[in-house]
Amino acid sequence: MLLLQVRKGRHGLRRGTCFGGENRKEYEPMNIRDLLKPESVLINANVESKEQAITALIDLHDKVGNLLNKEAYTQAVLKREAECVTAIGEGMAIPHAKSDAVRDPGLAAITVPAGIDCHALDGQPSNLIFMIAAPVDGDLHLEILSGLVSLLMDSALRERLLQANSPEAFLEELGKAETEKAQ
Repeated sequence: MLLLQVRKGRHGLRRGTCFGGENRKEYEPMNIRDLLKPESVLINANVESKEQAITALIDLHDKVGNLLNKEAYTQAVLKREAECVTAIGEGMAIPHAKSDAVRDPGLAAITVPAGIDCHALDGQPSNLIFMIAAPVDGDLHLEILSGLVSLLMDSALRERLLQANSPEAFLEELGKAETEKAQ
């Protein structure tokens, strides 16, 4: 059984404590905007393949400190991709992995104007790509995935994210959409 306790933490942010068996870990809230930092967003990424996109996203996670072990996380993502394609269609892909190599749950995102082939079922190139880094214990990645996909169902939001000219503008659009959805 998995329970989540929410309380105020440092900097006034709500924090969650995940209890499952003997493990007890602290997580930031499942506010999608809070899982992204400006340094984990790359606008107009210069990538030409799914592999290059995955590398760029992992580099962003590593840069912001979400990973304990970049190589181990890379292997986990590649293994997950080999098992099942994470391109969900309509220009979106959300590669992800649960791994002990994750220090802090988080998201990274890139926009790829021309799009790349991520083997989506609809055959369309992916131009908006998010990556979820999640710890092994629990189903945190499913909560993040669900919240993210719920937001990205809005085609107007996807277009605004693709038109963002900076990470800050990208995050502002995502934050506005999340606030509107919560109301």
